[in-house]
Amino acid sequence: MKRIIISDTHLGSSFYQSTDLLEFLSTQEMDQLILAGDIIDFIKVPVLTHNCAKILEAISQKADVIYIIGNHDESLANWIGKDIFGVSFVRAVEFIDGGRSFRVEHGDRFNTGPLHAAAFIKVVSVIQDILERWFNIDLTSWWVRRQLRKHKLRSVSAILNVNNDVDVFIMGHTHIPEAVIWVHPDQSIKTYVNSGDWVTHRTYVEIDDGKVRLREFNPQKALVNENNSQPGD
Repeated sequence: MKRIIISDTHLGSSFYQSTDLLEFLSTQEMDQLILAGDIIDFIKVPVLTHNCAKILEAISQKADVIYIIGNHDESLANWIGKDIFGVSFVRAVEFIDGGRSFRVEHGDRFNTGPLHAAAFIKVVSVIQDILERWFNIDLTSWWVRRQLRKHKLRSVSAILNVNNDVDVFIMGHTHIPEAVIWVHPDQSIKTYVNSGDWVTHRTYVEIDDGKVRLREFNPQKALVNENNSQPGD
């Protein structure tokens, strides 16, 4: 079984990579699609374009879709526990694959401090949206690059400690694609993966028979490979 996990697409925001996301969803083969939160950016003032509609249609055509609610799409929280249009809405999902236990969630519960309060985030997000649209400035990518420059592995230590009860923990939220593997004191191998985003990056997580890979979608490379393929390849 092949699972694909994407998060933080922020549909309706100013600078999400709609063309590449649509191509990815339309061409990628999978048995299950897990949307790990912040798929539609309800916190800002979303502008839902024709590409947004095409992306949602591409998602609806997948046979098995799980939608994990994030902090930017908390407006959908009343749908948790329900299947709507073939999509299952949850707060988190756990499963066994290839003999390994997995947990996937958005990751906003690991926020700490007053700067991460929900009301404050809403105000900041609306102001950010206005500035991005007025001045055509991608503030989200600027912030992620700033965080990456000072990012250290110890920043995920709390996440790792909380989720030691599973073999693999996957989340989004930070927009920082990364993977960490460590040995638990009981000698079991643990894995943490952040799926990144579709604003600054084009990253996703692939799970196939228990094997976890953090990948980046490169449409230009895919086009080159297709053009260079020989008959019978």
